[in-house]
Amino acid sequence: MSNLLNHYSRASAIPSLLCDFYKTSHRLMYPEGSQILYSTFTPRSNKHAPYLTKVVSFGFQAFITKYLIHYFNDNFFSRDKDDIVSEYSAFIKKTLQLDDTGEHIKQLHELGYLPIRIKAIPEGKTVAIKVPVMTIENTHPDFFWLTNYLETLINVSLWQPMTSASMAFAYRSALVKFAEETCDNQDHVPFQSHDFSMRGMGSLESAETSGAGHLTAFLGTDTIPAISFIETYYGSKGLIGTSIPASEHSVMSSHGIDELPTFRYLMAKFPNNMLSIVSDTTDFWHNITVNLPLLKAEIMARPENARLVIRPDSGDFFAIICGDPTADTEHERKGLIACLWDIFGGTVNQKGYKVLDPHIGAIYGDGVTYEKMVKILEGLKAKGFASSNIVFGVGAQTYQRNTRDTLGFAIKATSITINGEEKAIFKNPKTDNGLKKSQKGRVKVLSYDTYLDGLTTKDDFSDDLLEILFEDGKLLRRTDFDQIRQNVLDNSHPPSN
Repeated sequence: MSNLLNHYSRASAIPSLLCDFYKTSHRLMYPEGSQILYSTFTPRSNKHAPYLTKVVSFGFQAFITKYLIHYFNDNFFSRDKDDIVSEYSAFIKKTLQLDDTGEHIKQLHELGYLPIRIKAIPEGKTVAIKVPVMTIENTHPDFFWLTNYLETLINVSLWQPMTSASMAFAYRSALVKFAEETCDNQDHVPFQSHDFSMRGMGSLESAETSGAGHLTAFLGTDTIPAISFIETYYGSKGLIGTSIPASEHSVMSSHGIDELPTFRYLMAKFPNNMLSIVSDTTDFWHNITVNLPLLKAEIMARPENARLVIRPDSGDFFAIICGDPTADTEHERKGLIACLWDIFGGTVNQKGYKVLDPHIGAIYGDGVTYEKMVKILEGLKAKGFASSNIVFGVGAQTYQRNTRDTLGFAIKATSITINGEEKAIFKNPKTDNGLKKSQKGRVKVLSYDTYLDGLTTKDDFSDDLLEILFEDGKLLRRTDFDQIRQNVLDNSHPPSN
């Protein structure tokens, strides 16, 4: 048993085995004489998340650099050829009971690079649902099988960062919309959605890639590894992400039930920094209606850039922030933002909405979803408050409750060349409702909303918005994170009704 476990441990590092089992046999199933296989990568549907009307292209450069270049070079091309082939063959024999000499693996190793061409939408640009974001094809006729062999690795690596970036874009678009309606400017928007999701993600890599997707649209994050990920695979000359000192329940409860001295203690520890204090460890409304008025002079004496941010972390989200008109007490009927206004005051902006004094603020991060965020913003607007009065901590309810089906991502072969003859292929099940219908032939993206399929290599692709990103083992185009953010910003506008 130990030898078998050691074998599996070694084999798992072989890039040629980073796929679904059925991919290993497809090479034998294609028609004789197959030479070139061409596939598209497309977000096919937003039925599970209708608010995601645009899909952000993101993650390609990191994926290509990490896996198609470094991982393959370190764990495949740089390793002994005989070891690679024998490990592959032994694994297939033990698991599938097939005698596979691994000759195709040997040939790929001898070639010395991945004979693959990848074209993609520039990262940070947004496309409509059903518009392909990537195409992939082999560049050497002996390796037609490699195109869709990489499908599993591509999907598992890219659907999440792209879905998270698309969600961040939708959040930002909504926040921009409310800022345009209720605020004098949008300076607060880059910090208004703060990534709390790391602890709820499925893995460290998921936290890195999803957290990086969040940062395409925002600056606020508590997911530190996402910043390192961006520095490693993209680079930036500006601020990638930031946060502030913040307490948690263990901090508050360790000081005792009376939280008034705890507030003072924390404020003294961070006299010149913005500070977030979780305020519902014992009695949230006691903190708001009794302790904050007692602390008012001390809070107002802090520098304006050392704002005290109140964080509720339980209860009905709308009632806590916007109030519950059926509640027994006046402060619960008013809600947190109105109570902070009563205590600390503020100003009325040029659009007629109330803005809290800059010494005080609020963040809400308990189970935030897009729908909850919009409902809170609508509730504050109805009460006459600017949207800038609240920051949202966006966690696993936003970024972890997703699957590849959230945007229907799929790689489908749409063209094959057999014995020098190219023909369009497609998928269109009669039992399907149209979701799984694929493109036909080669495609080009004419605008970020439209594409043209049914093409061949003889057609003109000079106006294709899909750009060659990777070819024959090399990354041909690099984009830094600053440009990606600019691309997102250029498209970050209120969605049309």
